[in-house]
Formats: sequence, C-alpha cells, structure tokens
Amino acid sequence: MSAIDQTLETTIASDSTLLEGLFQLTVTGHTQDWEFERLNNAVYERLLSSYAMEEIGSAKISKSMVG
Repeated sequence: MSAIDQTLETTIASDSTLLEGLFQLTVTGHTQDWEFERLNNAVYERLLSSYAMEEIGSAKISKSMVG
C-alpha cells in the first residue's frame, strides 16, 4: 500500500471516528457539553475544507460565501 493510500485510510478512519463521537453524544443528549462543541466544530471545519469550492448547478459556491 502506498503512502497516499495509507494517508487516505487514516483520514477516513479519523472522519468516521469524529462522526461516530458526534452521533453518540447526540443520541445520549449531551449536546450542551464541551466535547460535543469540539467535535461539532471539527466536523464542520472538515466539511468546509472538503467542499470549499463546489459547483451546484450553474452556481459556484465558495468557502467565503458560507462563512
């Protein structure tokens, strides 16, 4: 396996772990805790960086338009 493949697998595993943690906190009703806020911010930042410049139909959405 190449270094790029390993990096991609690590990123996917990390993303999955973040989402699982956020989901578990939501299910148990701990949405006011500092840990939920930290995970929520981390997931949001990753989404912004992943979709910083996306085309939706004929419109181009950039990160600056989101925040």
